[in-house]
Amino acid sequence: MEIFKEISLEEAIKLIEAGESVLNDEIIDELKAFYEVAGKIILYSGETNLENLLVGNDIVLVNGNLNVAGIIEDCEKVDTSLLIVLGNVNCKSLITLSSMSISGDLNVENVILGDSLCDYVLNVGGNIVTKTILDYGHCIISEKTITATDVFSFNAVEDEDGTVEPNLEREDLVDEIIDFDEDEKMENLSKTVAYIKRGGQIFRIS
Repeated sequence: MEIFKEISLEEAIKLIEAGESVLNDEIIDELKAFYEVAGKIILYSGETNLENLLVGNDIVLVNGNLNVAGIIEDCEKVDTSLLIVLGNVNCKSLITLSSMSISGDLNVENVILGDSLCDYVLNVGGNIVTKTILDYGHCIISEKTITATDVFSFNAVEDEDGTVEPNLEREDLVDEIIDFDEDEKMENLSKTVAYIKRGGQIFRIS
């Protein structure tokens, strides 16, 4: 049974405007910019339940809540991608290297990993709740509050109260996600992605 379909840019804009999110103007501007490159929008309607979600060249728009048992990951075989959710998002882990906009709350059981040289944003209209945030150079913004046990960041994680202070340093990160050189440890994106996909949940040295 087909749970998604292709829609036009005009149809997508009407759905976004009907939601009356605080992010509407930003979402529409980004949608138009990405559409010039992608040229295709895939719509999931209503409450959407998936095992995993990979976002590639096609723009993915969810008109409702998105529940993913495993991992949400973007930039599948492409350099940039766009995910828009007009509702809440619940998932185990989230890996973003490009642009995601979520009108409601974002609840991530394990970890949010972001890396885009701070070119792109994970933009959330509601609250963000997660165990760990790993900001390797990505803007992560909540219009309300961010609740996380551990945050590794270069001052690019923000909520309504301003910048969220990190409490993880490089020396605190587990060996599975870093590289070593003679002088210091350095976070490694590909190792971190692989660790998350293997089910890794511990990011701080105990």
